Amino acid sequence: MKKPFKLSETERQIMEVLWQLPEPSSLKETLDFLNGRLNKSWKQQTVGTYLSHLEEAGLISVDKRFSRLHLYFPACTREEYMQSYLQKLVETSFDNSIVNLVAAFTGGKKLPEKDAQELRKLI
Repeated sequence: MKKPFKLSETERQIMEVLWQLPEPSSLKETLDFLNGRLNKSWKQQTVGTYLSHLEEAGLISVDKRFSRLHLYFPACTREEYMQSYLQKLVETSFDNSIVNLVAAFTGGKKLPEKDAQELRKLI
């Protein structure tokens, strides 16, 4: 992944599918899977454009060994993406402070003891 990249809803849906597929898939296979799973009627050009954006962002890789058949696969795991995205979010939106992030999630209220214990284990 080149840099933390905020996914649009459609890009997130495409990445979720690619993370679930057991092996690299062609544009047609990806399109068929997306249309079937999401009940969409996207065109090949639409999905191809999204895949190009995801490749430019470094989130997917493309095997171009075959002249007419490109195979797409994730360049990072879902967990790696989330970690990178959240680190950037904490840096830019919470003054690089986990405390500020947690305070935002709790609304400034005290954490339940069970959650506080889990956080202590991480520290």
